[in-house]
Amino acid sequence: MIGGIDPRGQFLLIGRQLRRNPRRTVLTFLGLLIAFFLYTSLENVLGALRGVIANVASETIIFLAPRSSVSFLTAELPRRYTAQVREMEGIAAATPLRFYFGKGRSEEGFIMALAVEAEPYMRIYRPPSVTAEELRALAAEPNGALVGQRVLEANQWRVGDRVSLRSVAGLAPLDLRIVGDVAADDRLGGVVVLHIAYLDKLIGGEGWATFIQARVARPELAVSLSRAIDERFASFSVPTETKTEKAHTGSFVAGLAEVLGALRAVGMMTLLVTLLVVTNAVAMSVRERTVEIGTLRALGFGRGHVMGLVIGESMLVSLLGGVTGTLAAYLLFASGAIRLPVSGITFGADVGVLARAVLLSIPLGALAGLQPAWNAVRIPITQALRHAD
Repeated sequence: MIGGIDPRGQFLLIGRQLRRNPRRTVLTFLGLLIAFFLYTSLENVLGALRGVIANVASETIIFLAPRSSVSFLTAELPRRYTAQVREMEGIAAATPLRFYFGKGRSEEGFIMALAVEAEPYMRIYRPPSVTAEELRALAAEPNGALVGQRVLEANQWRVGDRVSLRSVAGLAPLDLRIVGDVAADDRLGGVVVLHIAYLDKLIGGEGWATFIQARVARPELAVSLSRAIDERFASFSVPTETKTEKAHTGSFVAGLAEVLGALRAVGMMTLLVTLLVVTNAVAMSVRERTVEIGTLRALGFGRGHVMGLVIGESMLVSLLGGVTGTLAAYLLFASGAIRLPVSGITFGADVGVLARAVLLSIPLGALAGLQPAWNAVRIPITQALRHAD
């Protein structure tokens, strides 16, 4: 008990103070909600990107790219390198890759089409959900395609349909026959896989690739073979830079992570600004209640008791705003609604992030209320009782 008031009474007293100025309390609450929503969202995204590298990328798959620059929209790597890569000891399979970005029936978002030599590509990575019959159909159809389940659902397509993929870059459209589907949770679940020869026929560029992808026989060979490949092509017209898929994916994700890291700093600054907002709101509330606080102290409430009530008020607002904002972000991510464009990576919700964000709201509230609480009790009782705002 504090000053003769039990914990329930203390809570009711804090609640009454919060209702004293509803507009200020609501605005403070909304600021906290937004700040913690942003913080939780960014932490979930960053955690998911780290998980992509750890769980999806392979150490046995390597990528050859032009050393100078890489663009998914152009093909600048000589395709003839593929045959020389295949001849190297320790290489199990290799294929050139090209990309095509288009739209299907749905105007929302866009679809990434991956053009490959089908037979070697399926030896590099074959989706577990693709059947032998579908592979035979892909081999038999010059314009056949395997389509990820997420693309099928977004465009209301089915296996067996003949569909058109319209370029977002003004290139010729792709007229494809869907010969098989890839499970939604597969790495290719949001991609269209087609024959590179068919893409060459429509848009030109035969003899060039964006990447050359290969599989090494054993993971321990990846680094030495990558180095050997780059040494082989060092004096060619287009020198290469070869990385494992894990490193290749890592460099892509690192670019995103730098942006998101900057956003994380913005999120932390938002929490800092919110801390100042809460501090100001509590300070204004304390100033309005100077006479009340003086009366409480005259009735026997000690300085520690009064400070506890003020800090408790700040902590309650912070906790409510933090829990609401964090929970809103958690539910949004848990629904699977947040995805990385093109790749189809779905960002899930991390319970650990939820717990950390909620726990963070408690010291933030205490810190915000500390200065106003100290100001409330350092005024002499007689001065507080004569205070006129």
